[in-house]
Amino acid sequence: MKRQSAAATLALLLLSSSPALAWDPFRERSDPPAPARDPDPAPFIAPPPGIYYVTDTYVADVVTSSGPLTTYSTATVHESTGSYARVLDTVGTGTSSAFDGSAFNGGRTLGDGRSVAGTYYENYAFIDGGFVPVSVVFFQDDAELARFRAIGTPPPAVPSPPPSGLTAAARSIASACCLAVRPTANAAATPPPTKPIRPGVSLLPSSGPISRIEVLRGRAVALWPRAFVDDRELPVLSWALVSGEAGEARATAGRGGTPLQTLWPRLAPPGSAYELVFRIEVDTAETGHRTVDAAIAVVVRSPALVD
Repeated sequence: MKRQSAAATLALLLLSSSPALAWDPFRERSDPPAPARDPDPAPFIAPPPGIYYVTDTYVADVVTSSGPLTTYSTATVHESTGSYARVLDTVGTGTSSAFDGSAFNGGRTLGDGRSVAGTYYENYAFIDGGFVPVSVVFFQDDAELARFRAIGTPPPAVPSPPPSGLTAAARSIASACCLAVRPTANAAATPPPTKPIRPGVSLLPSSGPISRIEVLRGRAVALWPRAFVDDRELPVLSWALVSGEAGEARATAGRGGTPLQTLWPRLAPPGSAYELVFRIEVDTAETGHRTVDAAIAVVVRSPALVD
């Protein structure tokens, strides 16, 4: 009996001393540390109506010249400062505004002293649970043509008569030579070949056509459908927008000499632009009655305002 008890005691000692079978319920567990994770994002606070989250930040006022054309624009960088904005007022060339003098970047004037066109924006920051106005900025958007002194056009050259010293026979031959090149009244006129029409869209009725523009969200803009043969402009009978999102356009068709006036309150889908196609109607003796299409891409920016 003593031998059986000794054997049982020895077996318990061996089991308790074996590292493979021993288990200590009070031993600290060496679990791997939990992976670090980013903090939860702040909850999105919807701004009041008319206030939007900005995606482009104001950098500087820009004035550039190309020949007789001077352009007044605003440089931005495509990034957000976490601010919000709303449109205060959109003014045309020479138009006064209740917000004149309130913008931190001031305002420019054209060569004739009129104020430039553009848009006033108010910047907001989200502070202590509310949207607080912090600054006003003016985004200039205008252009002007330099005025040149008129240059007289010399009169057309007139062929000199034959010298009086020629004999009567010589004068007769000279006159016959000159008369021979003049078309007779009964000569059939050959119609000239039809020339290709070059359509286009411009921001001013006298500036060059462009294929792509960038405009500010909510900024009114005028687009002028035009047509050219060689370097000469043709009168436009009418135009109509046949394709594209025209924003809040006043009209999508009009007579020649009137622009498409519109603004875009919304941005295009990321990485895209509003593609507009105009159908332009012309009817001249040189071209006949024809229609041509002109396209322009419009990129709408949402400016951020900082001072």
